[in-house]
Amino acid sequence: MKSKKRGKSASPALQERLIQLEDTASKRGIQVHYDRLEAAGLKLKGGICSIKGDYHIFVDKRKSTADKIDFLQDHLSDPIPKDIPQIDE
Repeated sequence: MKSKKRGKSASPALQERLIQLEDTASKRGIQVHYDRLEAAGLKLKGGICSIKGDYHIFVDKRKSTADKIDFLQDHLSDPIPKDIPQIDE
């Protein structure tokens, strides 16, 4: 039987910083989703989009905590762009 590969757990300081960024996103009306971003064998980068007028950031859950922090900081440091992909269905 194969065992699941487990990554190292992040330091409490990194976990706290990630929580702070998630709270910042929430206060700005942005929902953060952690999913396995892969389709047809292609790894997707993630990013921000608007679904029925609500903003969502998709982050690959396989990223390290430090990479998740960098990704969220990059997307939260600037105002929400006007030309983000929108889904109205």
